Amino acid sequence: PQFSSLIGDGVMSDVAGKAASSLPSFRYAGPRLHEGRRTVLLGDCAHTVKPYFGLGANTALQDVERLRGILAETADLSEDLGGALERFTDEVAADSRALVTLSRSMDRPGRLGTLQFVLPLVLDSAFHKVAPWLFGPNMFGMF
Repeated sequence: PQFSSLIGDGVMSDVAGKAASSLPSFRYAGPRLHEGRRTVLLGDCAHTVKPYFGLGANTALQDVERLRGILAETADLSEDLGGALERFTDEVAADSRALVTLSRSMDRPGRLGTLQFVLPLVLDSAFHKVAPWLFGPNMFGMF
């Protein structure tokens, strides 16, 4: 309720009308990542992604940095804050959608999905053992 004045009735209706889903569900909040001059979606608020590979945390930090840069470049925020937020949406929305698409592609059900996830990890490990100067460790090997 405390934020309801910041979110339009149409947006609230859209959200309320979405079917419940079981986790994980990878969704994209766009195409617009801002509402007026008061609300901006960053990181996992803009997109949900696989809970590993650091995509959520790293893109949240990247979103903050991109927004900071745009705000710093805006000559008069009191006059053009809306324009700055539109520029943020224009720069970030496509990346957010791509991250969701990537997460969905890594989450295929069944044996084929398991193979598509495990095989690259096994190959990464093997390539790293054979030629560590050329191939880095897979992400699980870095922990």
